[in-house]
Amino acid sequence: MSATTIVGGEPLELHAERAIFWPRRCMLLIADPHFGKAASFRALGVYVPKGTTTSALARITTLIASTQPTRIVFLGDFLHAREGRNADTFAELARWRASHAAVAMQIVRGNHDKRAGDPPCEVGIECVDGPLIEPPFALAHHPVRSEHGYMLAGHIHPCATLTGPARQRERLPCFSFSADVGILPAFGEFTGCAEVRRDDAARIWVVADDRVIAI
Repeated sequence: MSATTIVGGEPLELHAERAIFWPRRCMLLIADPHFGKAASFRALGVYVPKGTTTSALARITTLIASTQPTRIVFLGDFLHAREGRNADTFAELARWRASHAAVAMQIVRGNHDKRAGDPPCEVGIECVDGPLIEPPFALAHHPVRSEHGYMLAGHIHPCATLTGPARQRERLPCFSFSADVGILPAFGEFTGCAEVRRDDAARIWVVADDRVIAI
């Protein structure tokens, strides 16, 4: 399920898969997939489960089917680290990209991309430095104010803690929108998160299973 809100004067759909769809531009925005992170850990001798790339790509495919974008912009940290660069990961990414050849795709480089390097040409995704100006928005990885428009970014992997009447506590990924900057949750499953207090942002939407809920 998704929720719709107005940001920078534009209606945006917030999706439970942790992505934003901008209907007027038929654009899907995804932050921090961190492809190859599990492989990076395994390369360093730390056992973590396989299949994170397959799972993430399946979620993007679901988003493509439901929103029908003409363009996808990844807001940085597409790749996690040089240790995660391996033939299997890139082959899977290239096959997935070829199956969505009609959709334009760009990566706005983040700090991890600069260390990991761009994906190889056969993956077929254009890489650019931010901010990418798409009025009324500026698209980048780091969530800082921009003179070019309302900033949409990632980087900090925002989450919010909800509490219940019986002292239950649940940390959930969230979308955070302040006056000038909107931050997307990390798309990658194998990531941590940074707490966003309610007084730090004008509006917060948490992702709870398959729902997006304003708090």
